[in-house]
Amino acid sequence: MIEPAYFEQADQELEELNRKRDDFMADATPVCLEDTPKLIELGEKLRTEDTSINAYELYRHPEARSKLFAQIAEACFLLIADSSPVPVQPTQAQRIHFCEYLEGQFQNIIKKLIAGTDKQVLESLLEALQLPKEKQAQFVRDVVVSGLLSEE
Repeated sequence: MIEPAYFEQADQELEELNRKRDDFMADATPVCLEDTPKLIELGEKLRTEDTSINAYELYRHPEARSKLFAQIAEACFLLIADSSPVPVQPTQAQRIHFCEYLEGQFQNIIKKLIAGTDKQVLESLLEALQLPKEKQAQFVRDVVVSGLLSEE
């Protein structure tokens, strides 16, 4: 693929990702049982600190991360209520605690990504790019969280 076509495709993919995120944020539809498999799968990735999750998007968009974590918690509570012979209604404190747990797991994923980054390659890249000092810190955070320079 030639360079202009590559960048055009990347721009289109970025626009599509932004559109999907905007749609997700605008959607006020409550979580239902049909939504639970995918949400539980994401919750499992967080629980096991799976770095294959798109940590970069979650890191860059904390409002979307917060909404996703609330939906994961809701999906878990829905499954519990659906399988319980006794009506189960979680408290707001339980919902908040669950979301805080998911956020903690996400922060552990970020720490894993940091620890697994090839620092020598990152240094070489910074040197080659010669970014202004004020842009270096954000660049480093973005590259590390993306997992692009993982030693694995």
